[in-house]
Amino acid sequence: MPADRYAVGIDLGGSKLRGGLLSESGQLAGRLEMQTEAWKGPAGVLANLKRVLSQLLDSTDRSRVTGIGIAAAGMIHPKTHAVVYAPNLEWRDVPLRDEIESAFGLPTYVENDVRAAAWGEYRFGAGRGVQSLIAVFVGTGVGSGAVMDGLLLRGFTNAAGEIGHTQVVMDGLPCPCGQRGCVEAYASGSGFVRRLQSALATGTVTSLGEDTGREPARLTAALVARAAETGDPFARELWQDAERYLGMALANYVTLLNPEILVLGGGVMTTVPALVESLARQVRDRTTVVSREVRVVRAGLGDSAGIFGAADRVWAQG
Repeated sequence: MPADRYAVGIDLGGSKLRGGLLSESGQLAGRLEMQTEAWKGPAGVLANLKRVLSQLLDSTDRSRVTGIGIAAAGMIHPKTHAVVYAPNLEWRDVPLRDEIESAFGLPTYVENDVRAAAWGEYRFGAGRGVQSLIAVFVGTGVGSGAVMDGLLLRGFTNAAGEIGHTQVVMDGLPCPCGQRGCVEAYASGSGFVRRLQSALATGTVTSLGEDTGREPARLTAALVARAAETGDPFARELWQDAERYLGMALANYVTLLNPEILVLGGGVMTTVPALVESLARQVRDRTTVVSREVRVVRAGLGDSAGIFGAADRVWAQG
């Protein structure tokens, strides 16, 4: 029996850099993780990335490595695979594929991090065996990817799936993307933090001030949910908004694409598991009769989804 071939998968996030070797049979080996150190700028981050890649490649027979897949947070150019803009990394127009291909001599593919994670869940996680899915990840932001009839949806400019920046409130809260009323302004870690900052600055009384030591950056979804349960009016408003507007966006998404399953993941879903059940009920209540057959499931790969998805895209594209 011939030996397995491998692809390297990298998940390049604003804070963590994760990597692993994925075999064609779907086994993950040699997983590594380190701080991205985005404050060092593109040159420093690329040095860390090359260090991780070197360690992974040195751990196996390089002749069995087909290529490198990188899941990167931000907008990826559909042809050059350059990172056009990545706010969490503070990158603009970084030729990521060219840099890695010239350093390692292996075909390299760069995918948006959330779409790569969605592909990972489709191939090896909660969506294994289905033909269509939507995967939505709620953490610091709100991102998603969709697979329809076995194809990853990209869109004309490689920007499909930006559910976090679909608008659910007319003239609502401002979003860093430049629009108002986006899902991400109401149902994400960063959205919670911005709303608490504004509340404390205007003298709103809330237990979340004490819970965070009056440092809004320390706020988590679990703290918001707990304070809402205990009757804090401000926290209850935050949590009700998050459930309402995220549920609305998910129901619309399901109605438009009619997937077999809806996969929910990310830090907010993990730390507040009850949110998944609430959103599943809303999707069933708000979508069309035929679309209600969608199954709502939890993501299955955790923080390895991007590694799986990025590595497998080497074979999907190469």
